[in-house]
Amino acid sequence: MSGINFSGAKLRMANLSDVNLSGANLSNAQLYCAQLAEADLSGANLSNANLSSAELGRIDLSGADLSGAILDGTDLEYANLSRANLSGASIAEAMLEGIDLSGSNLSNANFSESGLCGANLTGAYLRDTKFYEPWLVGANLTNVDLSKAIIDLELANIDRISGAILCDTTMPDGSIRNDHCQRACHSQELI
Repeated sequence: MSGINFSGAKLRMANLSDVNLSGANLSNAQLYCAQLAEADLSGANLSNANLSSAELGRIDLSGADLSGAILDGTDLEYANLSRANLSGASIAEAMLEGIDLSGSNLSNANFSESGLCGANLTGAYLRDTKFYEPWLVGANLTNVDLSKAIIDLELANIDRISGAILCDTTMPDGSIRNDHCQRACHSQELI
């Protein structure tokens, strides 16, 4: 089903786990509560799609267009969204442990109350991205500019960001942080 056109399709609660939908057009599709675990949607167009409460664990969405998509309450644990476009997407109250968002466009996205523990946000673009009460424990924020992000660390317990890798990371106040950089460099040497 690679490259198929499901634009505007109503696929609520559909089971598409382990399916190859790479390059597919699912723009404006209704995928509420769909099962897409371990599916391949690399390079797919999911702009303005509704994926609320969907099961997307270990999915491959690398290079996909999810601009304006609704991903509230989804399970995206250990998913690959590297180089994806999530501009204007809503990813509130989502499970994002171990997610790869490296090099992704997250501008104007909403990550309110989402768990990004162990997430890789290396080089992600975060202009006007909203993080209210974030869980960033152990997240990799290397070369990320948070100065234009809207991040509420006052409401969030500081334990929610403990162990985060902040190498050359520009914080919301404009300061540069380099917390745990040695660990990040050592991890990259092992790869």
